[in-house]
Amino acid sequence: MESKLEEFLNMLGEAERAGGRVLHELTEQAESPELRELLKKVGHDEGYYAGELAHHVRRLGGTPSNKTGDFVEKVRAVTDFRGKLELLNRGQRWVARKINESIGTVADSQLKAFLVVMAKGHDMNIGALEQAMKEWMA
Repeated sequence: MESKLEEFLNMLGEAERAGGRVLHELTEQAESPELRELLKKVGHDEGYYAGELAHHVRRLGGTPSNKTGDFVEKVRAVTDFRGKLELLNRGQRWVARKINESIGTVADSQLKAFLVVMAKGHDMNIGALEQAMKEWMA
């Protein structure tokens, strides 16, 4: 496996694990039952993406990272709940942007297909969280 690709996939995996941990914490803090359900769903997506990234790293002959990105501490440092959600969405946008910037260099068709779907999933979750903040956090 090309080391640059392995580093990229592991960086994404670390970001997804961090996002999952953040979402777990935020789910417990959400006051709206609907928002709690949405945060659980987005957190589930993060876990799925992290697992699939590790699978692709192994499948292509690399070693998956088991680290968690520092994003968790960044979100914890924000004092208000809405600010935490807004930072979470910025993190989701960062992941989608990184994928979209790199997708053209990915030769493996299975991995490329997964990354396309992962980026679209992040875009959908960003939109859902933005809508949720309007509806359930007025």
